[in-house]
Amino acid sequence: MKANAGMAADDRPNEKSVRHSASPPVSNSDHDSEHDHPVQARPRTVGIARSAQFDAPAFERAITDLLGACGIKTDSAHTGRTAQRVRELWQKRLLGGYDLDPAEVLGEGFADERRDMVVVRGIAVHGVCPHHLVPFRGVAHVAYIPGGRLHGFGRIARLVDAIGHRFTYQEWMTRDIADALMAHGKAAGAACVVEAEQLCLLLGEDRRGDERVVTQAFSGEFERSAQARNEFLHAISG
Repeated sequence: MKANAGMAADDRPNEKSVRHSASPPVSNSDHDSEHDHPVQARPRTVGIARSAQFDAPAFERAITDLLGACGIKTDSAHTGRTAQRVRELWQKRLLGGYDLDPAEVLGEGFADERRDMVVVRGIAVHGVCPHHLVPFRGVAHVAYIPGGRLHGFGRIARLVDAIGHRFTYQEWMTRDIADALMAHGKAAGAACVVEAEQLCLLLGEDRRGDERVVTQAFSGEFERSAQARNEFLHAISG
């Protein structure tokens, strides 16, 4: 597929990108009652809001205390730098989205009157479940119908990072991505499907270990038009 004129090469990730001229949603995987996320009022923030900045020294002390509580020596050759390593992983990767502004990450794009559907599929995504403090990981398929502006493919992938790398639920993440494209990307329609492995589910008792959770969100023209939804779902099924 030819890239948009004026779109920098470093704005295009390795994820597969598809364009279309503008189904009933597939069913979400069922949660076991033990792991089911309760229905709650959606906050206005992205993910679960932080009330303070990340405290690196306190985090490392907490990891040291955790190892000690598990009966593991914290000054051995195996664990001497564990607290630092875990802190770096959480601060920079698992929770790095807190340091990113979705609007700034997506940027303003550039003016273009085309209204053909844009699909970026297979974007690697992860987040952290606030119930068990374990990550979930998978892929996000994202689409938007331009409302006068086009955005670099790489910027869409970074938008997914900014929204996903937080304490959040897969359901919230999916909706937040679609909402961000509408609000910050000035899209006429936005859609997002996330398929992920939830470790809190996979590590539960009596599990096969291959469960996947699929969540979907549609806004604007995708919400109003079954044809647009079907074209998007067809584009990501190949």
